[in-house]
Amino acid sequence: MERRILMAKTASTRHATRSALWMAAVFLGTAFCAGAAPTARIIESGLYSTDPVADPPRGTPVGRYRLLERTQKVPLRLGVRFGFCAQFEGVEVEGKYMLTEIVRHPLMVQPSGIEITGWNVPRMLNVENGRGIWCESHVLTQPHELVPGRWRFVVGDADADLVVEEFDAVPAGNP
Repeated sequence: MERRILMAKTASTRHATRSALWMAAVFLGTAFCAGAAPTARIIESGLYSTDPVADPPRGTPVGRYRLLERTQKVPLRLGVRFGFCAQFEGVEVEGKYMLTEIVRHPLMVQPSGIEITGWNVPRMLNVENGRGIWCESHVLTQPHELVPGRWRFVVGDADADLVVEEFDAVPAGNP
């Protein structure tokens, strides 16, 4: 009799464990499938004009600034604007989608003595039909920014880094 009760308890426990594992797999599978990260690709990158385009042609990626040269080399000169545009697809939110921009650059020392190596900023992507174009650029406006080295831009959402773009800041006149 004890053996039958023990076997029944064991079978019942196995069934409950299998049911719990099955439910967890279904729940996690649905969560991962429903929360698939959007994809992104860089569509242009390089040096941009510093003057905004008054009436950008419809469908141009940047909209505000015209791409002057496709390059990863940034001449260290005041007034130089460099950056990139990326196209995002598969965004499950219509309207506004929160991204985070992380920028890392060579060590710079501000006139106040504060040392900086980058920044993190929340950004919004305008999404229509699951797609959006996002552009980012930086203008060298201060003498303390004229430091040679690698600039790294990372754009992501809460789940993943979606775009990474790097530039090499070089002394002006160097190829």
